[in-house]
Amino acid sequence: MVKQFVIFFAVQLMVTLAYAQPCTFRLSGVISDIDTKIPLGGATITIRELNRSVVSGTSGYYEFEGLCAGSYTLVVTHIDCLPVEVRVKLEANLVRNFVLPHTYNQLQEIIVQGIVDRQPDAVKTELSKRDIQQTRGLTLGEVLRKADGVTVLQTGSTIFKPVIHGLHSQRVLLLNNGVRQEGQQWGSEHAPEIDPFIADKFTVLKGAGALRYGADAIGGAILVEPRALPRQPGLGGEVNSILFSNNRMGVFNALLEQNLARHPAWSWRAHLTWKKGGNTRTPDYWLHNTGVEELNYSAQLGYKKDRTKADLYFSAFNTKLGIFWGSHIGNTTDLENAINSPRPLLNIDKFTYELDRPRQEVQHYLAKATLQQELLNGHRLNFMLAHQENFRSEYDRAIITNRPELDLNIGTTTLDLNYEQKAAKGPAGLFGLMAQRQENVWDGSRFFIPNFTSWMLGAYAIERWTLGRSHLEAGLRYDHRNQRVFRNQNNVITETFRQFNNLSGTLSWNYKLSDQWRWITNAALAWRPPTINELYVNGLHHGTANFEIGDPNLQSERAWNFSTQFSYRKDSSWSADFTLYSNYIAGFINLIPVVPATLTLRGAYPTFRFIQTNAWLSGADLRVTRDFGSSWQAGLKASLLLPRDVNSKTWLQQMPAQRGELDFTWFYRSGHPRESYLAVNLVGVSRQTLVPDNLVDYLPPPPGYILTNFEYATLLHIGKKHLTFGASIYNAFNIRYRDYMNRFRYFNDEAGRNVVLRIKYPL
Repeated sequence: MVKQFVIFFAVQLMVTLAYAQPCTFRLSGVISDIDTKIPLGGATITIRELNRSVVSGTSGYYEFEGLCAGSYTLVVTHIDCLPVEVRVKLEANLVRNFVLPHTYNQLQEIIVQGIVDRQPDAVKTELSKRDIQQTRGLTLGEVLRKADGVTVLQTGSTIFKPVIHGLHSQRVLLLNNGVRQEGQQWGSEHAPEIDPFIADKFTVLKGAGALRYGADAIGGAILVEPRALPRQPGLGGEVNSILFSNNRMGVFNALLEQNLARHPAWSWRAHLTWKKGGNTRTPDYWLHNTGVEELNYSAQLGYKKDRTKADLYFSAFNTKLGIFWGSHIGNTTDLENAINSPRPLLNIDKFTYELDRPRQEVQHYLAKATLQQELLNGHRLNFMLAHQENFRSEYDRAIITNRPELDLNIGTTTLDLNYEQKAAKGPAGLFGLMAQRQENVWDGSRFFIPNFTSWMLGAYAIERWTLGRSHLEAGLRYDHRNQRVFRNQNNVITETFRQFNNLSGTLSWNYKLSDQWRWITNAALAWRPPTINELYVNGLHHGTANFEIGDPNLQSERAWNFSTQFSYRKDSSWSADFTLYSNYIAGFINLIPVVPATLTLRGAYPTFRFIQTNAWLSGADLRVTRDFGSSWQAGLKASLLLPRDVNSKTWLQQMPAQRGELDFTWFYRSGHPRESYLAVNLVGVSRQTLVPDNLVDYLPPPPGYILTNFEYATLLHIGKKHLTFGASIYNAFNIRYRDYMNRFRYFNDEAGRNVVLRIKYPL
């Protein structure tokens, strides 16, 4: 099968090279203010289809060279002006000047409504269009791994959770279309119930700067943002088709959207994703019962007229995930032998699409309504009401009943009302109230976490000032939370009530050092109460094949976070971001392995316990991109993490190792849209040596590894449309390795070579 993929890849490459054309046109002009006519230096001009950007000089002049004939979308932005977007047709050298309307730097709601930067003062990373296209068909965690500073907590070959600077789960907020994602995310193998196809923008906010959405973003926040609904009359959309060789998975996605010509204030969008894959193959063997099935859909209806804007949104995420059969062991002797064996002891070494026990079945539904009303004074009122329902069923390998052993349902209702203040001459402001109610209901054959209800009430205020080259932002938030827990103790239900109150705040400074350099610094104070599982869990967690033990005496975490980022942009030739961070967390709650393993009626399982200590996580992220002319590009990405246990004066356990990446890209149709390229990517991960001196674990950290990936993409002209074709080869040399952040590293190797074919066709 791999041979067929390689032949198809070679034929496609020869065809596209045959159609390659010389691209020598130049696009240039001057950017100026619409009122004062003064040239604007530091404006960013982006050709959307090429993902190429330049920055205007002090005279307002910009220039692109080596362009092919065609139609392009130009997006022009400036920090003090509203963005401008136009369509140009290039048939020869073209001079196109732009005038930008002035604005007052209003604080915007973070729901994406275009390309405006909603977090200008945040230390962050945003995935490029190329990164997004390369990862189509993968899970959200795998998509976000493209961002520097982001790794994944992995369970087997199908479950990935994003990790920012060593922190994950409740310490990282996920904003799905502007709504806090609320599900059973407490589990290390509970992947985000979000379909990446719904979004065309992924932004990672590093550090505790997402005050707008909650105080518990100790590690950061991830914004998953769809593009704005169409405002030009007409019907459009796209179709994506992806094939994976390793687990023979197929993915199909379709999107349709329309602005109604007879009623231009109304627009709608519909989306569907289907996915089915079978067993994953390592370099040496198949992993039995590691398939996946997924069906997701969403619908959106929007209204925008005069000063009023309203939106209705609904999405459904449905997945079935197999859990590797060989992770559930019958007794402690077999468990020890399985952990120390180079191959799984319990495995059926063959391919199948069948999903057997153990497995997970998850459904997540989100309904949201928003209303935005602009007032006569230019200020704005924003209202959002959202409800989520999350259903999680987990089936053990041992069949005692046909019912799932864990059957959890959590419902969450969120209300957010805020007032957005226009910045005429003084500061811009955002003042809001947020309320959230959550209820968890257990309906399984055994208890794992207790039923509970919780309330969160929050009030926040954010002010932003512009002072010459500087932008200063300060925020303050107060939260009250309570938990009412219903515990089963010896078949007697007892009720426990706890309350938590605290202040959090953030202070950010964004300073423009020059036309090329920008410096962003953020200091924040954040906190989060212990979650239900950290407090009361006591039993087998089948998804990770672990026995977990909580601690009802855990107290709230309190974090002092500092991060600073230096950004450099020089025309389209250089791009660099360097981030330093330091995060001190008092009362850090960590899940660590303890011995011996626990023997239950269902088998023997590695045991993990929640403990509390003081932690200091510091490190650095680096991302550099260099263009060598119009045909070659090189990139470097690296992440360093030093996770310190302050109390025991040693290292924290279960933290990502140091890693780095190198990219080399040849754009073989110079100047043409940069979807036409060949690239090689090298990923290096070191052995995790920063572990406690008296390490207690079932296996020592595995050796480091280097993976080689290849990427190919091109545009094919079909009538007036551009079909995007891509091919990827992950782990091209079929390297055998294990990753320290994979909870199943005790039982099996990682996936082997995977050839992926992608086709995107616009409608």
